[in-house]
Amino acid sequence: MKKALLLILAAVTMLALVQPAWAQVNRSQTITLNFVGDILLASRIQELIDAEGPLAPWLGVKDLLQSADFTIGNLECAVGTTGFPMPDKQWTFRASPETLQGLRDAGVDVVSLANNHTLDFGAECLLETIEHVKNCGIIPIGAGPDEASAREPVILEKNGIRIALFATSMVIPVWEWAAEGDRPGLAVDYSMWNHNIVARIEAIRPDVDYIVVYLHWGEERTTEPEDWVLRMENVLREAGADIIIGSHPHVLRGLRFDGKSLTAFSLGNFIFATRLDSPACQIGAVLSITLSKRAIEEVVIHPTEIVWGKTFVMEGQAKQEVLATLGQLSQPFDTDVIASGQVLERVFPDVLNHWARVNVSELARLEIVRGFEDGRFLPDKPVTRAEFATTLARVISGKLELANTDVPMFQPDEFSLCEPDHWAYPYLAYLAGLSILPAHDPEWLPDEFCPRAEVCALLWKTVMRDNAANNTGENGSNGGAGDNPHEGGTITTGITDQVWSQFQNELEPLDPERQIAVLWCINESLLKGYDDGTLRLDNPVTRAEAATIILRFMNLQSRGS
Repeated sequence: MKKALLLILAAVTMLALVQPAWAQVNRSQTITLNFVGDILLASRIQELIDAEGPLAPWLGVKDLLQSADFTIGNLECAVGTTGFPMPDKQWTFRASPETLQGLRDAGVDVVSLANNHTLDFGAECLLETIEHVKNCGIIPIGAGPDEASAREPVILEKNGIRIALFATSMVIPVWEWAAEGDRPGLAVDYSMWNHNIVARIEAIRPDVDYIVVYLHWGEERTTEPEDWVLRMENVLREAGADIIIGSHPHVLRGLRFDGKSLTAFSLGNFIFATRLDSPACQIGAVLSITLSKRAIEEVVIHPTEIVWGKTFVMEGQAKQEVLATLGQLSQPFDTDVIASGQVLERVFPDVLNHWARVNVSELARLEIVRGFEDGRFLPDKPVTRAEFATTLARVISGKLELANTDVPMFQPDEFSLCEPDHWAYPYLAYLAGLSILPAHDPEWLPDEFCPRAEVCALLWKTVMRDNAANNTGENGSNGGAGDNPHEGGTITTGITDQVWSQFQNELEPLDPERQIAVLWCINESLLKGYDDGTLRLDNPVTRAEAATIILRFMNLQSRGS
């Protein structure tokens, strides 16, 4: 039996699982935007470019930037040769026009000029900056030769999705930097003086699918949004802004995502000359947002690091530490940042401090799990057989509600799992039609709690069915006959013997098929033991545990075992 067990487990491990319907995104019907923070091409970055070429600061991130349909950032310097530094201003930045070649070749499509540095060398140099940016094939926003052009949004469009992108600043050294009437300058708005940006958002709302505001705000080197920043965010959200991107603090701040609208309070420095004694100022991010016509489909944040003027996408432990920090900074806004970099809204108040809060939130976003009428999730409540089977049926079918055509017809004497008027009948009949559940088993009661061993059995039957359907005739062993499944051999490097030895007392009472199912679930990290070293296979699975196991199973399907 052990040899047969190994054949089955090895076969399943080698076979790729079919990507489920819920994980399939039709890219021909979406648009992806990359947002980055502050971009400085002057000072030591100018020196690096002079020595190694315009692309030198960008080589570590250009592939990621070019993967989006549009990439947008904040150009925090003047570009040109005219003008003189503003008197008494501590930091003034002006880059040569040649530096823009790297910006273009790295994949940047739009830059905001609404910040506290593009007028460092006066209005003439600002106008020169605008022309150089345009001549490089990049769209400048948030500045212009007059107020109307400075406030004009750019319209981004692809796959039938229209996006209005505004840029404005709440941070300028003197009021004369604001474009007013025929005076050149920047788009400037404040939380208590916002009628212009609000009116423009409201006016364009009927003509676009999404509105994005790229905003220069906040105090430098602080990670918590100020009250005046939060007031402005609320003003923009109420006016109809879907996505708000902040810059200026030079460090990362948290995110707010409620599933419908998104605020990134600061994306930190992206291409910048930073002081070595300010490590937080060397950390930034690329925020990737995928939009469909109907919704924000996915938000992923990619931490970046500046090393001697060159920016790189972070990996490994350093990346996870930044994501964990972002998760902490985002908690006050009911938002989770998980290890993959995904940004998820938190749905249920009673999972705020629960160990499974991220997993529950991710499944709730996909509408695969739902809460109760009072808004709670009740994560530690046991799950019934019908409830777990329904969740599994939704994952397999890719449908939240099954149509009549999805549900096989059974004669009354063929189906015993529940009565036809039971709320879970369509899902149980669906799984029975796939032979994942038995159609007739008088001892299987839908409203009894679902043991953890039974969860493993259902997942095992699902993966075996998928592999049989997609690999007919390949590795066709179904277990065969043989000896006790714990005798000799390994799955991978002795894992089976190790697991069997650790959990032998709990595994031996199970029938051989469930032994295989549990071993497979452990091997694929779908099921993990408790702190006391037990599996508690007879215990009912809780709602939090079920959500976690289902999410792991979905991720396994997405990547292939």
